[in-house]
Amino acid sequence: MKSCQPKLLMTLIATLTALVAPVYAQSNVGELLEKGGKQLGKSDVLELVPLRYQSKWPNGQGEEELFFTSDGNITGTGYHYGSRSNSPATGQWKVDEDGRVCTPKTFTAWNSSTNMCWYLYRLNDGYYSTAKSDLGSRVGRINTLEKVAVQ
Repeated sequence: MKSCQPKLLMTLIATLTALVAPVYAQSNVGELLEKGGKQLGKSDVLELVPLRYQSKWPNGQGEEELFFTSDGNITGTGYHYGSRSNSPATGQWKVDEDGRVCTPKTFTAWNSSTNMCWYLYRLNDGYYSTAKSDLGSRVGRINTLEKVAVQ
């Protein structure tokens, strides 16, 4: 029985690697562009509004689902893994001429604010974000970035 454990372990590692690799295939802006990714400009971002954004935090400590309205407002919810708690989120957003999106917001239940700016990229049907547009800048995959219907 012990002799099959290494084979089973290697099969499990290979399977997990195959499942995870496509998600992290582009680790920086340069690799994303080499694969055919395109940076979103201001007009590209505005075409998506009103939009729904759902992603994990860059620090890995939580996630958020946010809604961006055409009048510059942000509403939504954050979830912090460590405290296992939710907080409403409110704020304002803007997009610069070069496509940089800034999202100052407050998580009201935690009395915590962030003021981050991102460049957005699209590759096939996926969206990515990065704090800087330099070729070596690390990118993160956005779980959901989609236009929503106005109600």
